[in-house]
Amino acid sequence: MARTPHKLLHLVEADHPAMPPPEGGAAADRRERGGDLSSLACAALLDADDASIHAVVALGPPAVMRRATELGADPLARAPVPFGEPHATANVLRKVVRKCGVRFDACIAWSAFAARVARLTGFGPGRGDYAPLLEADPHRPDLESSRLELVKSRDGDPEVLDALATRVFRAAHAPAALPTRLAEPPRDGQPVLVSLLADPASSGASTLAWRGAVLAAAASSPIRLMLPAGCAGARRVGRLPGANTLTLEIDAEPLPQRLARAHAVLAVYGPEPHEHASPGLVAYALELGLPVVADPSRLESAPGWERLAEHPRLHRLYGPAPIEIARTLLQALEREQPAGIA
Repeated sequence: MARTPHKLLHLVEADHPAMPPPEGGAAADRRERGGDLSSLACAALLDADDASIHAVVALGPPAVMRRATELGADPLARAPVPFGEPHATANVLRKVVRKCGVRFDACIAWSAFAARVARLTGFGPGRGDYAPLLEADPHRPDLESSRLELVKSRDGDPEVLDALATRVFRAAHAPAALPTRLAEPPRDGQPVLVSLLADPASSGASTLAWRGAVLAAAASSPIRLMLPAGCAGARRVGRLPGANTLTLEIDAEPLPQRLARAHAVLAVYGPEPHEHASPGLVAYALELGLPVVADPSRLESAPGWERLAEHPRLHRLYGPAPIEIARTLLQALEREQPAGIA
């Protein structure tokens, strides 16, 4: 019987609550970055697999390592990300791996950025071939492309690696849901809490959400719009004129705790195909039991995520316009009541 790989190296990321949000419309493209969802997916595998020896390395500053620990990934080391460059990060990670003194059976990269760093470090088929590489980005998990990379690797038992890939992608599709209960529905006169599912949305997402929320708040009960720390354009939105029925809040809590406070979620998008909260983030909010306002056409192109378009709590947007966001948000708030997690 094939032996299950028992020495696994995990590369995780987490959102950086102290990171200043970018200004203007030229924000860096963060599609490859894993954020909190990266650590939550890793935590799901750690919870389900106690037979292996796991070494988790956080990519980023100390704040990211602390946040990854809060999310259940429990990193034992970190590799800084100088200037956000994968090449510089790989140089640091190579030293971390050498200090471990372990011949790993496989490396699991829990984001597209982590996978780039891993390849440059020497994992996967290529220059170093330290160990087979599994890219398991919970934002856009793609089992087939990662299995192709495993086939090209020279090391490892194919049957064992295939079984490992199945377990890894099960976790990538179902990141750990840390909250046990969602917020109670608001009482009369209390504001409705709406969370912007902004990472990795475009730089204009917070402004678009603000305008849509203003219209919705004017037509219904008061709304409190929660923006994640580091949200592109958050400071610009904070300088916009206030509204009696709308308040803004920067919420630096980790993703599960932030969503657990919300009554509804906005996944607004921009004109470019990539300018949308990822399918993995949308799926995570839906699995928590929250109504999500999103554009299904931006989700259907992701491998294995066609089912999201038919989810009963997904409320469809048909255009990136404030009036459309307001209409769909009001519909979601009228039809849905948040439910606690089983």
